[in-house]
Amino acid sequence: MSEHPSFDRKKGFVALPVEILDIDLSPGAFRTLVELCRMANTEGYCWPSLDQLSQRSGRSKSAISGYLKELRRADLIETEEQQTASGYNYRLKYRVTFWQDWRASLKGKTTPKSERSVQPTERLKDSKNHIHKNHSAMDLESNLDHLLGQWARCFKGAPYPSAKSIPTSQMLASTDEHLARRKPDPISADIAARLIKLWAELRLHSGDAHVSEQVKWLHKSGFSESETAEIIVHIRKHWPQHWRQFPTIQQFEKLVKASGITAYAQKKNLLKSYLKRWGLAQKHLRNDTPSCSLNTAFIPAKSGMSTQKYPWI
Repeated sequence: MSEHPSFDRKKGFVALPVEILDIDLSPGAFRTLVELCRMANTEGYCWPSLDQLSQRSGRSKSAISGYLKELRRADLIETEEQQTASGYNYRLKYRVTFWQDWRASLKGKTTPKSERSVQPTERLKDSKNHIHKNHSAMDLESNLDHLLGQWARCFKGAPYPSAKSIPTSQMLASTDEHLARRKPDPISADIAARLIKLWAELRLHSGDAHVSEQVKWLHKSGFSESETAEIIVHIRKHWPQHWRQFPTIQQFEKLVKASGITAYAQKKNLLKSYLKRWGLAQKHLRNDTPSCSLNTAFIPAKSGMSTQKYPWI
């Protein structure tokens, strides 16, 4: 008599609404949806590559593209192109549309209905020329680097704490929005699996304790799951072929720094310091004797800034 299969609950599970079974999906599209839910954070976002989805489901990349199109038509997922600083598209950001509300409901909580819930009878238009756009809120994290660059230009060449130019009202509003944003979700157990796979591909023996130490350091440093995925890609690409020793935690930290990827939490702290310096610059102007150059450089009327929200102007 054969034994029943046993499963390790520590590896997690994926719970889906029963109504999903009422939606006419192909088996491949359903499997792809399960994989996206498995990798999604609490808000429903994940950043897998076509290659990763292909390996997980055992389907070709072209087949995966077809399944993703099917899921978009069913309004079960949304996709958004992510760009590098130079403007090139390099990956897709996925959002499982029902995931945030569904997870909240499992915990007996409710979330604000910013998106419509899944309706099996509703479908997007099936047209070759129909473009499925993501109408969710602006991705704040993807614009953070640009915002930091704007702040840096405001203070470049100016003695502390003064500023070379005043920030626009849009910059100040975006800064407030970023600072009010909650901390990104912690990296999931899937990252540990990807690290184990990385070291295996590089022919390095990695024990669970070593990988666990790396994951803890990434979490402590404030890296999000998407940033960690980029770090793994960089290490794989730039790993010295002659290096056959498993990296110590100190060497791993150097590898992360060499990737040039900065944690969102660290960028947020830098943004906070820029806003603090701007407040000091305004106090400095208020206390100093007015001069022609200062009056012409910091006139709120020309910048279109609201003086109600920022009383020091």
